[in-house]
Amino acid sequence: MTAPLEGMLVLDLTRNLAGPFCTMILGDLGARVIKVERPGTGDDTRDWQPPSWAGRSSLFVATNRNKESIAIDIDTPDGAEAIRRLAAKADIVVESFRGGSLEKKGFGFDDLKQINPRLVYCSLSAFGARGPHRDRPGYDALIQAYSGIMSITGEPGRSAVRVGPSIIDMGSAHWAAIGILAALRIRDQTGEAQHVETSLLETGVAWMSYFAAGYFADGSVAGPSGTRHSVMAPYEDFAASDGLLYIAAPNQSLFVSLCRVIGKPELIDDPRFSSNPMRLTNRDALHNLIEDRLRQDDCTTWENLMLEHGIPCSRLQTIDEVVKDPQVVALDLIRNFNHPDIPDYRLVDHPISYNGNRAFRLDPAPELGQHTDAVLRSLGFDDDAIEAARGGTRAARTAAD
Repeated sequence: MTAPLEGMLVLDLTRNLAGPFCTMILGDLGARVIKVERPGTGDDTRDWQPPSWAGRSSLFVATNRNKESIAIDIDTPDGAEAIRRLAAKADIVVESFRGGSLEKKGFGFDDLKQINPRLVYCSLSAFGARGPHRDRPGYDALIQAYSGIMSITGEPGRSAVRVGPSIIDMGSAHWAAIGILAALRIRDQTGEAQHVETSLLETGVAWMSYFAAGYFADGSVAGPSGTRHSVMAPYEDFAASDGLLYIAAPNQSLFVSLCRVIGKPELIDDPRFSSNPMRLTNRDALHNLIEDRLRQDDCTTWENLMLEHGIPCSRLQTIDEVVKDPQVVALDLIRNFNHPDIPDYRLVDHPISYNGNRAFRLDPAPELGQHTDAVLRSLGFDDDAIEAARGGTRAARTAAD
């Protein structure tokens, strides 16, 4: 099957996590992604370790596969010229610089569409393109706090908790990728350049959508509820004899089945638990009654019994269990990618299948500046211009050596 973005060229002017995760998605779909990095240090995430893998940040290698790396100083005349020449050839530019900084360098949307009138240009910022905080810096955890996500995460009466995965960064990457794909279709229909804009804050507020709807409806302000769902019960974890079991029985039919399976049929007719609103009101009492029964056997026994009767549930698994889980294995979600220095180089694959295909490319995350010479030579740069784009001269480098 031909890769969906085969033949597309992406100029990647991003760093950290959100932007690189977005461009990795495009690379997974077959696009050629040229990642521009600072000479000497590169993307900040190269230094985010441990954990590390053969001396490389595991976070970096997990979010930068299927890319080429060029290490140039875009503040030098030759570095800036390299950006312009790449932009002229690119189908897509993705940038995550602080608001206004690329415009000052002459690499904003209005600048680059003049040299490439069919360009799809995506800006991924912290707080968005307008407003009083347009230029404010932000990271995943900060936006979890700002957007209200942290206010509903954790246990009641205890300190706020950050959601474990970087859901703001990775969610923003997905929105950006969706916007880019939509913009490509518009571009192909109209022939005109498109500017896609999204931000970490917009993603955070979008995750809070039904909590906002609850506030608009009756003024309720959600708070932390641990593993419990805010509007359904029983929908939470329970302790069995050897661990925790998460049970989701949010409707009457599932609740009745649960009561029968655990040998507590009397709960069905208990007026305290007669409907979901009543179960929410009396949630603590219901939890204790169910848990007292579950503690009499182990998680696996209960899980098998409940699944046999169609009750959604799961043992709480850790990552070492997840990557070996038979369902994960059956879906081919863990895939071997090619790497010259890491023989057992496995990553979580692209999570969508296209006629049975996941990621269409299997290239490892690049070394810093690995493709600088080849890419710049393809743009017509000679040796001196390449060295100047790197931020130095051959003579200066020779003297330093």
